[in-house]
Amino acid sequence: MIFKSFRFNIVVRVLFLALAVFVFQFVWEQHNWPMTKLFFGAAIAGLVIELIRYVEKTNRDLQNFLLAIKHKDFTLTFSSEKRGKSFSGLKDAFNQIIKGYQDLRAEKESHYQYLQNVIEHVSVALLCYSRNGEIMLMNHAASELLSRPYMSNISILARINEELLEAVQNIETGEKKLVKVVINEDLKHLAVQATEFKLQQTEYKLVSFQDIRSELDEKEVDTWQKLIRVLTHEIMNSVTPIISLAKVVNTLMTDEKGIRKPLRDIDEDDADDILNSVQTIESRSKGLLHFVHAYRNLTRIQKPNFKTIVIRDLISRVESLLRPEFEKRKVTLQVAVPESDLSIQGDAELLEQVLINLIKNAIEAVEGTPSPTVEISVFQLHDQRPSIQVKDNGQGIDDEYVDKIFIPFFTTKKKGSGIGLSLSLQIMRMHKGSINFHTTAGSGTTFTLNF
Repeated sequence: MIFKSFRFNIVVRVLFLALAVFVFQFVWEQHNWPMTKLFFGAAIAGLVIELIRYVEKTNRDLQNFLLAIKHKDFTLTFSSEKRGKSFSGLKDAFNQIIKGYQDLRAEKESHYQYLQNVIEHVSVALLCYSRNGEIMLMNHAASELLSRPYMSNISILARINEELLEAVQNIETGEKKLVKVVINEDLKHLAVQATEFKLQQTEYKLVSFQDIRSELDEKEVDTWQKLIRVLTHEIMNSVTPIISLAKVVNTLMTDEKGIRKPLRDIDEDDADDILNSVQTIESRSKGLLHFVHAYRNLTRIQKPNFKTIVIRDLISRVESLLRPEFEKRKVTLQVAVPESDLSIQGDAELLEQVLINLIKNAIEAVEGTPSPTVEISVFQLHDQRPSIQVKDNGQGIDDEYVDKIFIPFFTTKKKGSGIGLSLSLQIMRMHKGSINFHTTAGSGTTFTLNF
C-alpha cells in the first residue's frame, strides 16, 4: 500500500528531482560532457513536468466534478486509487455530493410526474406561459377545450378567438372574466382566471379556463321557471277576478237566452252589483297595467354614466332624502362613514336608487321591532375595494324566501312590486360590483354592496 501513497509518490519524485539537480550540477562543471549535460537537463525538465502533472491531478478531478455539476452530469464517480488514504475523504465527499444530486434529481422528477398527473387529472383547462408568450404547460383539458393538441406560443389563441387572446393577455392576477367564444361552431362561455408568479427570474402567468355554459343554462332555466311562476301568479291574480266579475255582469244584464235586458228591467240591487263589478274590473286592470309598466322599467335600465363619486357625499344625499321617513316611522338611523374621501366610479343616480331600495326595505323590516334601528356603514375590504352595508335589526328573512328575493316581481309585501332588489342587482352588475346579504332569524338582515 505504501506505493499507492500520494505522499510517497511526491517524496520519490522530489528526491529524484533533487538527485538529478545534484548530478546536473556536477556534470555542468565538466567541460567534455555536453551530451550528458543535455540528458540531465532534459531529465530535470521531465521530472518537474511529471511532478506538476501528478500534483495537478487533484485539481483536474475537482474541475471535472464542478463541470459535472454545471452540466448536470451526475453519472461520474471518483476513485482514490493510487492516491493514498489522504484522498479517501475527498473521494467520499465527491461521491456523496454526486449521490445527493442524483437523489435530488430523482425526487424532482417524481414530484414533476406527480404534478403532471394532478394537472392532467383536473377538469379545468390550464395554460402557463412566460413573458415572451412561450407556453410552458398545457394540460389535456385545455387541449380538448381549445381543440388544439399543442400550442407553442400564446399568440396562437388568436386563431381561435382574438377576444380570448386579448382577455388572457390583459387579465390581472385574481381577476375573473367571462368570455364568449365559438370553437368548432360550438358557443362556449369561458370563465377565465389568472395568477402570475416568478421562477428563477422568469415571470410566468397561469391561466385557467372553465366552460360554464351548462351551469349558466341550468341557472337561466331555473330563473326563467321562477320568473314564469311569479308572472303567472301575478297575472292570474288579476285576470281571474276580472273574468269572474265580467261573467257576473253578463249574467245580470242578459236573460236566459243571452239577450240584453232593458235597463228598466234591472233592479237597483243588480245595478249596484254591476257598478261594483265594473269598478273592481277597472281597479284590477289598472293593477295589471301597473305590473306591465314595472316589467318594462325592469328591462329598460339606463346605461350608467360613470363619474367619480365620493361615497360620503352619496350617503349624505340619501340620508337627507330619507330622514323624514325615519322620523315618521320612529326608526333610529346610525351612519358610520370614514372621513377620508373614499370614492368609486359609477352613476350617482343609479346607486342612489339602490341605496334607497335597501334602506326602505330595512325600514319596513324593523316595523314592530323594539328599538328599531337601521345602520349604514362604509369600509374597505382586504383588497382595498370599497363596500357599503345596510343593516337592520328586524326579524330577518324566512328560509323559504332566501333564494327568491332577487327574482323579479317576487315580494312578501302587500303593496310591493317585487322589482326593487332585482333592479338593485342589475345596477350593481352594471357597475362590475355585487350585492350580497346575510340574514339571521330574529336578529335582522345585512345587505352588502361590493364595488
